[in-house]
Amino acid sequence: MSSNLVQKLQEIVTPIVESNNAYVVDLIIRGERSSKVVELYIDSDLGITIEECIKISREFSGILDEADVISGRYRIDVSSPDLMKPLKMHRQYKKNIGRVCKVARKENNVTVIQEGILKEVTENAIMLSKSGKTFDIAFSDIVETYIVPRMK
Repeated sequence: MSSNLVQKLQEIVTPIVESNNAYVVDLIIRGERSSKVVELYIDSDLGITIEECIKISREFSGILDEADVISGRYRIDVSSPDLMKPLKMHRQYKKNIGRVCKVARKENNVTVIQEGILKEVTENAIMLSKSGKTFDIAFSDIVETYIVPRMK
């Protein structure tokens, strides 16, 4: 999909999301020319409720209708990122301190998977802990990070 359209939509939606004490995690456009789906993933440091997603969706939709940025029909889906989506932002790492995560990282041009409890997040790295050992992983080495769901 056109990166210009994604950029334009991000410029429109970011102030709306931020005015609701949240932040944009990702914005994806999919679908055909005549019927697009705009997927907006948002979060906050305290989590996002369904009511907040609905409010932001309505505000975003109203402004999009006025701006006439998307030609043809479209649908907006606003939600928080689920556990199947990798962490993308530094704020998401901080929010998940204390949870188990699985990190794919580069080591000598090979992808290595490391799992452990996210203990610390600095500007440049994260610290995982497993079986009493700690591991520092630089953000520059991280390929993807997923939160591991807790089993009850």
